[in-house]
Amino acid sequence: MGLNKWVAPQPFFHRTSVTSVTLRNADGVGNERTETTEDNVVRQLRFNTKVRPAVLILLTAGFFAGCGGGSSSSNMTPSNQPSVENAIVAGQYNLVLTSGGGHNTTNIYANFTQNGAAFTGGANTLVCPSNDPSQCIQNSVTSNGTVNGTNVTIVVSYPGQSGTTTVNMAGSATAAGPLSGNYTDNLGDAGTWTATTAATVVSNTVISYTGTFNSTTSPLSIPPSITVELELAISSVNLAGTASVTNSPCITSLTLSGQEIGNAFSLTDAVNKVDIIAVPSQLGGSSFNFSYKFESTAPNCSGNYGTGVITTNSSPWDY
Repeated sequence: MGLNKWVAPQPFFHRTSVTSVTLRNADGVGNERTETTEDNVVRQLRFNTKVRPAVLILLTAGFFAGCGGGSSSSNMTPSNQPSVENAIVAGQYNLVLTSGGGHNTTNIYANFTQNGAAFTGGANTLVCPSNDPSQCIQNSVTSNGTVNGTNVTIVVSYPGQSGTTTVNMAGSATAAGPLSGNYTDNLGDAGTWTATTAATVVSNTVISYTGTFNSTTSPLSIPPSITVELELAISSVNLAGTASVTNSPCITSLTLSGQEIGNAFSLTDAVNKVDIIAVPSQLGGSSFNFSYKFESTAPNCSGNYGTGVITTNSSPWDY
């Protein structure tokens, strides 16, 4: 039979070798055929020349898709999910803890400042068991919290007779402003809590209070009378004022400075060295229970302390 000579086409970059092969029939007659063979390197080059254009096309398509020519699911923000805004927990607050274990209520007065999701009470935060001003704790009190949407957590720590008491509160904020939830403390107590924003005294308005007080250490048969005038500075919680006193062997007048904390007052006379704490007998009311104490270095009546009540007939609140 007859065989045609066949030579494979040669790309310009291929290495080929030509081999002559003689094929014979059974009768001994044979024809010569020339064949080309490729080594392994050439075969790999042939494969690469076919694959590389496809890879370049895929890479190019992906590059332009990532550069704005298309959309990437990893960069997409679902349009149907509204952003969650954190509640605003800033300002003056009155907190009331109601024990579930039969203990007396505890009032906490704080001025919160908020930065993002975190807020903290000032160094003047008041913790008042049974809302008794003579039991109020102010020094070494820490209060801070966090907000996540409408969820609120608050931690308040203060010194007590059995060491440091730490109260953990968890709750939520409402559109109207009040906060509420449950609490536990490290002494084994648990219960509920509420927090309402304080009605603040009108700035630059002098409010008059009248009342009486008496010493616990040296009580008088006729309680002394007191008239207090307080003024709140503009855009501040700072207070300044004076007081006149009758029928007291210790003082006749006071020059006061201090702060409004929630709806409570913390006042000091630096000359007579008298410290006063006043808390509202009813939140939002016009009557206040107060305690006073002369410091050990006071010029008169050092160490003397007592309690009293003052009431205002005017409207001190800015609603």
